[in-house]
Amino acid sequence: MYEIIFLGIIISIIYYELTDISPGGIIVPGAMVFYISQPERMLYTVLIAVVTYYIIKLLSHYLIIFGKRKYSLTLLVAIILNLVFIKIIGLLPFLMDVSLIGYIIPGIISNDFSKQGITKTVFSLGIVVIILKLIMLMLV
Repeated sequence: MYEIIFLGIIISIIYYELTDISPGGIIVPGAMVFYISQPERMLYTVLIAVVTYYIIKLLSHYLIIFGKRKYSLTLLVAIILNLVFIKIIGLLPFLMDVSLIGYIIPGIISNDFSKQGITKTVFSLGIVVIILKLIMLMLV
């Protein structure tokens, strides 16, 4: 497990150096690759990140948020959103039972959304996760 996280950090850094696009943070692809067989969890995590991004964007019209404060607020909003969504899913039994990949992963992804856009970040995250999965398959 630690080897994949370590390798994920290395591949993320190399990808960033080659493309100047962050794949959702350097730790995120290494965490996401463990759940590649559970696309609903990956999609839910990215969905929380997208909603978080838009909430932070809305709040920035009314509050002065930048730097570490913005990053901290992004992490907190992502965690709170997940808790709210869990309550909603619990009230609606026909919805599938999904969960996040880590509590801070959506906040980290959302932070990159604000720097480089949703499309670039999600596309880059997908590429790095696929590269990591291919490396995992070659090593096994």
